[in-house]
Amino acid sequence: MSREQERFIEETTAQVRPLEKAFYLTEWEASVDSTPETLEKNQQAHAAYMRFWSDRERFEAAQRYDKEGSKDPLIARQTRLIYLSAAQNQQDEATIERLTALESEVRGKYNSFRAHVGGQEMNDNQIDEVLRRSGDRDEVRMVWDASKQIGAEVAPQVRELARIRNEAARRQGYRDHFHRSLTLNEINEDQLMGLFTKLEAESRRDFERVKEALDQARSRHFNVTLADLRPWHYGDRFFQKVPATDEIDMDALFAGKDPVELATATYDGLGMDIRDVVARSDLFPRPGKNQHAFMIHIDREGDIRTLNNLEPNHRWNETLLHEMGHAVYEKYLDPELPWLLRTPAHILSTEAIAITMGSVTYDEAWLTGVLGIQPAEASAVAAAARRQRQAADLIFTRWCLVMTNFERRMYFDPEADLDAIWWDLVERYQMVRRPDGRKAPDWAAKIHVALVPVYYQNYQLGHLISAQLIDRMEKLAGGLAGKPEAGAWLKERFFRPGARQDWAAHVKSATAEELNPRYFVEGLEGERRPPTYLA
Repeated sequence: MSREQERFIEETTAQVRPLEKAFYLTEWEASVDSTPETLEKNQQAHAAYMRFWSDRERFEAAQRYDKEGSKDPLIARQTRLIYLSAAQNQQDEATIERLTALESEVRGKYNSFRAHVGGQEMNDNQIDEVLRRSGDRDEVRMVWDASKQIGAEVAPQVRELARIRNEAARRQGYRDHFHRSLTLNEINEDQLMGLFTKLEAESRRDFERVKEALDQARSRHFNVTLADLRPWHYGDRFFQKVPATDEIDMDALFAGKDPVELATATYDGLGMDIRDVVARSDLFPRPGKNQHAFMIHIDREGDIRTLNNLEPNHRWNETLLHEMGHAVYEKYLDPELPWLLRTPAHILSTEAIAITMGSVTYDEAWLTGVLGIQPAEASAVAAAARRQRQAADLIFTRWCLVMTNFERRMYFDPEADLDAIWWDLVERYQMVRRPDGRKAPDWAAKIHVALVPVYYQNYQLGHLISAQLIDRMEKLAGGLAGKPEAGAWLKERFFRPGARQDWAAHVKSATAEELNPRYFVEGLEGERRPPTYLA
């Protein structure tokens, strides 16, 4: 049976490799230059890729081999990954065509969208700059409103995407797409939601403290009462980041600095070279280009690229370091691994590395050693940055709770009043009051809801793993920034194994401990005491 299984793996790998490469190349082309032609090529390549994995005979063979197992752990894991990929794509030809065509249409709308404000066109970076900097109450409301225009444009298609995904999931016996997506990504829904409930409870007191201080600062900044604060007063489109504060202006630290030079120096300090990735990447904004950021490994053979829209501010420096974190994980995988295993252990594993690398912008050693802050002011800046990072983690945790719970509700019933559900969750978890009388699909303004569905839990789980990794690197090397010993540890213990194991086993083998949220929760509190539910 082992040889038969090996042949099945070899044949599957040989057939899927060129299809995946073609799909990823067209994904890149449609992102850097969104035209009808590039979007059509991407749709066709995506459909071909899905069509391969939807093959019923291949799925049934993978299912059978997966149940039988193998004494060789590499054979068993490759079989498992084939089964999971096939299971995720069990849909008929008509569904594949409907899904890929609709996703392509929606992708084109997001990529080409530019908000219109007072007769002028604004890209996302310009919107973010106004929301972050302006103290004009009318201006921020007008710009925030304009940023949501894309939601109304795509909301009907996003609901239809949810219906199509649900149809395919229910034909396989799953409750809905949310349930299927988690299960086939090796995440137990009940365990995840239980963990998130505990995280919400454990972080509530600290979030309330941070939110109260922010509300006072925002009230002063806009000269409005606390009762009059609304979503446009919080510094970005979704309140997923820390607004500018009087204590520290992180953007000012990066003014006039080259993000690429800073990222290159950061990774040099870890013994990781990103120059080849930089050379293949598309780094700066322009019309018709995807306004977000991502990393893509085209061929699992080293063609690694990132898309960014860089500006010399804290957000984009953190984002570039984040995306390059994804990139170095892929770059330093064991090249001798079978092709199917030449990938991170899980999406949440690579998010953990990206989050870890983005977080160095708050680290005193990085602020002095890479950014070049003078030692005389470094200690005060670092202390303020640590407090801001704690606030950032609390704010992002609450944002993840909104996104995860919203998608769960949306897939449970795409016909529900999603506009109201969205603001119910924002008020509950982020403690931000909804706009008075607003009735608009603001949820659809978030691209992940449409095109990267059921993903946000990976960010939050990535934060938990990141905290555990940082604890290990503190003990091993005294930190991360400028520590080649930490870089070597990451390469050997976390990157090199690839997808040999599932994500939970990988975390345990790398850190000598199962995933333990206490490291993250202690970081939120800023003190070394175990939270009650983990004691």
